[in-house]
This record gives sequence, structure tokens and C-alpha cells, in this order.
Amino acid sequence: MATEASKHERPPSLAQRRVGQRLKTWRERARKTQEDAAAALLVHHTKIYRIESGRTLAKPGDIRELSRIYAIPDVQTEELIHLSRSALKPGIVDSYRDVASGDLGLLADLEAACSRMRAWDGDLVHGLLQTPAYALAILGTLRDQSDEVRRKRLNFRLERQRVLMSSEPACDIRIVLGESALRYVVGSEDVMRDQIDHLVDLSNQIDIRIRPFSAGPHPWIAGGVFTMLEFPDAADPAVVYTESHLDSRYMETARELAEYRKIFGELYVTSVPVKEFVR
Repeated sequence: MATEASKHERPPSLAQRRVGQRLKTWRERARKTQEDAAAALLVHHTKIYRIESGRTLAKPGDIRELSRIYAIPDVQTEELIHLSRSALKPGIVDSYRDVASGDLGLLADLEAACSRMRAWDGDLVHGLLQTPAYALAILGTLRDQSDEVRRKRLNFRLERQRVLMSSEPACDIRIVLGESALRYVVGSEDVMRDQIDHLVDLSNQIDIRIRPFSAGPHPWIAGGVFTMLEFPDAADPAVVYTESHLDSRYMETARELAEYRKIFGELYVTSVPVKEFVR
């Protein structure tokens, strides 16, 4: 069970994740192992794993020592230290830390920084496309949550939408929904009517498509919800976030990214624009 401290622990930011990724790249270039790095810092090798995976923020002193053994040039070392310090600045999640888990908090941070998004949701309208009434109806199905927690989670979802939709330059967004997302009555018929109108309006800004029942089954249909995010900084690799009612996880290997790009491509080409579907 999570402790009170862990419930309010600041989730890893994109800057923190970038520091870890860049240190890993430099370590591999230097042909050093995590054990080598741990020995230099006089710590257990799990600390190096946590730094490189973005779970622990590397402090300036750690970065300077790792830079010495990895032979990182001074300019890049100072950039890493600046990035590490920027990871401590407040982000979108800070006001909602009591209702946003570490995974969800990181997702919000990644969404705010991404330049390209590809997402699939087969049964529900994707969270970033939901109207307040639809989102509140969905949150109302969650057990053991007070009205205050639901209100905070709703505000957090709406803030994620606002940040993503107002990003400059605009994020390249494509989202495919299964036909079920428009057939399930969430809240009421009026809520669904407003939600579908909202999707049509949003489609003037982003690419929203519906995969009709007539397209037939797809191997991913029972695979759950996923979102793939890519970033303008070439040093920050793409990531896939998957979610089910049991858990969520992030995937970043080349094989995983290639597989999800293929899956999304297949879902996309068998879908139709939302305007065409509802007319």
C-alpha cells in the first residue's frame, strides 16, 4: 500500500527524464556499465538505473562526477546541470499532486512537451477530447472517490486539454476512436450529443477518426488504450503509454515503438474522419 509520503511524491518531469536519457547515452558512448558509474558515485547500481530511467533526479554533484568518468565536455555538462535544476520547477501536475499518480503526472508532463501524438481508445472518448459533462460522468463511475476528488480530477483533465491544445507550435495530433466510443451512452443522451458535437468541432483543429464496426476485428481491439508521444528534441526518445483498468506502463524500446506505429497505422487506415462518420 502506498504511504502518505509516496502519495504526494512529485512525479518525474520531462526534464528529469531527459537528464537520465542523456546520461545513459553518454555512459554507453564511454563503454561504462551501470556498476562502473555506481562505483564512481559510491552508491548501489540501482541508483544509476533509477537516474537513467527518470525515476530519480541526478543532482549537480552526481552529474559532475559522472561527466568526469564519461568524459562529457564541459558545455554539455553545464547543459545537463541546467536541465536538472529546471526539473525542480513547478509543472502542470503540482496543483493536482493529491489526485494525479506518478504515471499520470508524467503523462501530463509529456503531453505538454510533445510535438506529435498518436492515440487509440476503442470504447470511450479519449480523455483529451472529453467535454466536462462527459468526463464527470466517467469519473462518477470510479468507486470510493469523494465529490471533491472527482472535481479535482476533472479540473486536472481539463487543464491537460488546455495545455495541449494551446501549445506553440501546435502538436500534430491524430486520435482514432472505436465506434463503441460514440455508441455507449455516457451520462445521458444530451451529454453524448454535446460530446459528439465537440468532437466534430475539435476535428477542425486536430485529426479525429472513428473506426466503424464494419471494419471488422483487429488484433489490437482487446489490447486497451494507448498513446504514442514524440518530441521536438532528438535527444528525447518517443514513448508509448498504455493503460488498462489494472495498470499503466511506459514503453520506449525501438521494437516496442515500431510495433505500436504499425498498430496505429492499421487502425488509422481502417477509420474514417469523425465528420464523415456522424453526418
